[in-house]
Amino acid sequence: MRRRILVAIIGVTVLATALLTIPLAIVSSLRARSESVRELERVAERVAADISVSSLTGVDKITLPKIESSVSVAVYLPDGTRLAGDGPVRADDLVRGTKLLTRQGTAGPLLVVTRPLVIDEQPQGVVWVAELVSVTEERIRRDVLILAAFDLAAIGIAAAAGWFLSRRLVEPLELIRDDAVRLGGGDFAILRRVSGVAELDATSEALSGTAQRLERLLRREREFSANASHQLCTPLTALRLSIEGEVLNPREDQRVVLSESLTEIDRLESTIATLLDVARSVTAHRSPVELSVWMETVRLRWSARLAESGRLAQFYAAEQDSLNVSSQVLDEISNVLIGNALEHGSGEITVEVAARSGALVLTVTDAGSLEREPAQLFVRYDPGATGNGVGLALARSLAEGEGGRLVVAAASPTQFRLILPDTSEDLILE
Repeated sequence: MRRRILVAIIGVTVLATALLTIPLAIVSSLRARSESVRELERVAERVAADISVSSLTGVDKITLPKIESSVSVAVYLPDGTRLAGDGPVRADDLVRGTKLLTRQGTAGPLLVVTRPLVIDEQPQGVVWVAELVSVTEERIRRDVLILAAFDLAAIGIAAAAGWFLSRRLVEPLELIRDDAVRLGGGDFAILRRVSGVAELDATSEALSGTAQRLERLLRREREFSANASHQLCTPLTALRLSIEGEVLNPREDQRVVLSESLTEIDRLESTIATLLDVARSVTAHRSPVELSVWMETVRLRWSARLAESGRLAQFYAAEQDSLNVSSQVLDEISNVLIGNALEHGSGEITVEVAARSGALVLTVTDAGSLEREPAQLFVRYDPGATGNGVGLALARSLAEGEGGRLVVAAASPTQFRLILPDTSEDLILE
């Protein structure tokens, strides 16, 4: 592309200079011939002024003034007899045809001007002045060479400007092309480039914006996959335990296990819907939640897994408390906190929920202790991770999405606290 731009600029310059130079050369040649004729006419006038009647009649000798070596001068009688000078011995057609007006023309290699010598309105002689045509042609050639030199200078300047312009245009385009290739290869670290060319800058900015949107979209997809893989383990495990327990110890009324299975399937659907809302940055639907009723569903949900692991758990909720919160978000966060205590903690697990100062406060405590910095527990180092580092990061993002906070209230024994919505710092530090 750089070569095409350079060739185009030089080609346009050559065409423009040719369109200007050819007419100028023609005008210059006509002007040079005209100047030569005028110069010869001035010489003829000068010679005619020095010639008297007596000189034409032979009484006085004709003395010609000193003229340039390239110019020849002669004086003829009307019958063509040469009286003086170095012209042809016999007058040519121009001399014989000169009557009362000055004439100019060419005679072989000579440019000739003839001027009549008129006395009493009668031609008494003719002044003949000539110069080689090659002298005029040399002047024309010199003028054309000067024009050609200007043309070459113009083409050289155009080539330099074309090289600079092509470099300024092509280099940003090559960088944008490289950015597009990197983007196609999965590299989203595309920054806006500034070249000073508005159109190229706008293209680079659009490409950078596209890279950022694609990165966010891909990150959301990866996080959704990781969150779904992590969060679906709890309802799937509960569903599996319920079915396996029924296979080992079938009950008389099979509708009970079917009802439990349907409940867990509803939990699966709710979990998927909540995770999709998180991926799409959609606020969850809020509705009044009876804390005691909700706590009972949590207890029943975890009873099988707690029994299987041999861990004890206590669930506490105020009888009369009711708050307007997202039950789906509350379920997901409580699942993360209880599952974290069950997998990484030790001893008895205590789950408490209450309404304080218009906010829901959920506290999950176990007898273990933290070996890492509390702030590091919520850092998700790998967006595609499906193991450690997913649950707490997701729980905090869910809490913050609902205007709440999730923090480590104590390191030993380990205690996590959720406030929905976040209304007071005292609730965290209490």
